[in-house]
Amino acid sequence: MTQCKTPDYRTGHRGRHWTHALRCAQKAGAVVVTDDTEEPVAYAHESSGPGRFRPWITETGSRYDSHDVHPEW
Repeated sequence: MTQCKTPDYRTGHRGRHWTHALRCAQKAGAVVVTDDTEEPVAYAHESSGPGRFRPWITETGSRYDSHDVHPEW
């Protein structure tokens, strides 16, 4: 029997699927926060404009790249 791969959000590996891993962690009950200020962020992806490359936004409107945030349990 093969073992399942440990999710990236559990290992901290910030590879090319990190955004997906963060969204999965969020669905599993984690709060996604910024690395520098620990401020909670929400996913607000846009198909064009500033939200395309910085899909995480704080309550004050600051945008962050997926590699600048992490899940907190």
